[in-house]
Amino acid sequence: MKLFSRRLIRPGNSDAWEQLYGRVAQAVDAWIDARGYLKVLPTLPEIAGDIGVAPDHLSNYIRIATGDTVLGWRKTLRIEEAKMLLREYPSLPVSAVAAMVGIGDKSNFKRQFIEEVHMSPAEWRAQAAG
Repeated sequence: MKLFSRRLIRPGNSDAWEQLYGRVAQAVDAWIDARGYLKVLPTLPEIAGDIGVAPDHLSNYIRIATGDTVLGWRKTLRIEEAKMLLREYPSLPVSAVAAMVGIGDKSNFKRQFIEEVHMSPAEWRAQAAG
């Protein structure tokens, strides 16, 4: 689930910059492939530690690559996963989907989903089905 391009705007032609952010990009891709964004990791340092990079490197990389914060980017990944679950498993309760994407509170999940998709999970599910 790649949400952004490898083509990053970078300062100058720094080989060190390219090597550093190339390593960060690989670590982020591996974390996404392993669906690490579903873990309950509430802070940037915990997310960066799980990915295996320094928090400031992760934060800079995500900001440059997506224009978002690390927590905002992770929310996007979780909501994309939720949309897949809502579409693939129409009888699965929304509260179960919320728990499966690492958001234990149904009302918090609904609020985040609406922020990202501009409709509730139930409305999105109905639209996707029909």
